Amino acid sequence: MTAGRGSAVTMPSRRYDVVVTGGGTAGIAAAVAAARTGARTLLIERYGFLGGMATAGMVGTICGLYLTRATGPPERLNGGLGAEIADRLARLAGSEPPLRRGRTFVLPYVPHELAALADDLTVAEPTLDVLLHGYVVGVGTNAGRVDGVRIATWEGPREVEAAAIVDASGDAIAALAAGAPTETPDVDARQLCSLVFTWQGVAVEALHGGASLAILRRVREAESTGALPSGSSDLSWRPSARPGEVVVKLALGALDVARHGSWLTAAEREGRRRVGAIGDFLRREVPAFAAAFVSHVASQVGVRESRRIVGRHCLTREDVLGGRRCDDGVARAAWPIELWREGTTGARYEYLADGDWYDVPLRCLQPTGIARLVAAGRCISGTSEALGSARVIGTCLATGEAAGREAARIAATP
Repeated sequence: MTAGRGSAVTMPSRRYDVVVTGGGTAGIAAAVAAARTGARTLLIERYGFLGGMATAGMVGTICGLYLTRATGPPERLNGGLGAEIADRLARLAGSEPPLRRGRTFVLPYVPHELAALADDLTVAEPTLDVLLHGYVVGVGTNAGRVDGVRIATWEGPREVEAAAIVDASGDAIAALAAGAPTETPDVDARQLCSLVFTWQGVAVEALHGGASLAILRRVREAESTGALPSGSSDLSWRPSARPGEVVVKLALGALDVARHGSWLTAAEREGRRRVGAIGDFLRREVPAFAAAFVSHVASQVGVRESRRIVGRHCLTREDVLGGRRCDDGVARAAWPIELWREGTTGARYEYLADGDWYDVPLRCLQPTGIARLVAAGRCISGTSEALGSARVIGTCLATGEAAGREAARIAATP
């Protein structure tokens, strides 16, 4: 037994070539890519599993893997780890083939299976350590460059030296802690969060044709009369490949942030309240849901937009829709600009031309004002509209892989 007194002792420091903060899809790709170069790498994740929004947020489909085409089969944009993960997911139980959505495709997956696959990928790399239930609470700097991180764990605080850091936190947490310039849109200008949950016991056969739309209209009418809480009707669903299961996405507008004290607290509390109210209404009013129950709710709301770095280049709407290529492109992307805004139902999409794609330049991953730090995933440098395209999982995998390789290169440079 280890005795302890209230003040924790900092655990011994350890040095890594690359430290990756955030174990979402961008962080997984960054850590594995860095480790595969031979760099001694540490991946830090706050939850007890990897995957970020893809698992904790139960997104359920990988967007951004494929070119935009109104007809024809799916065509992948990038090779590398994104393609490797897609191929391995396809071999798992419960997998589904790419599913057409509008003018492009998405890849359905089971969140638990993706978390287990992330374990397999990371365990297989001998130079990669993973720390779960770890929180980055500080970043060390010296002479304008990062040189380590401070981590909170249940065992006590840790200090880790790092030759390079990848910020894959989704919220630019490492960049902010290092003093790099960042930007955070005001709450009313951010894209809406969503809460994903699943129903079991649904008579799925009764949802075919126009039946789903008719039920959603009843939900909207119930909200308009006050029978459901405000914000309950911005939902969509699709039956999964499993009998009786329906996966639901509820966009979270009309949040009373002042009442709850913070944006994410409001989203989490209001999301759970609305899920319960919608379930009660449908069981009572719609025969197809008479025996339905909520079996899973995402561990956290899905965040589409928060803090991001100010980079050497800011990705713009014109870059995206114009299919702009660049000499330092590190990832191809073609997902449409997808915007979820307050006061509108569902998303608004602006597609690239069929067969077109744009480059995400390395400069979008490089923050100004600090050296040896690279960003990946949702917190790269871009406008709100541009990140409406570049924030999706497929592109996060590609920018994460690029960030990991760049961080390994930096670490090997004196």
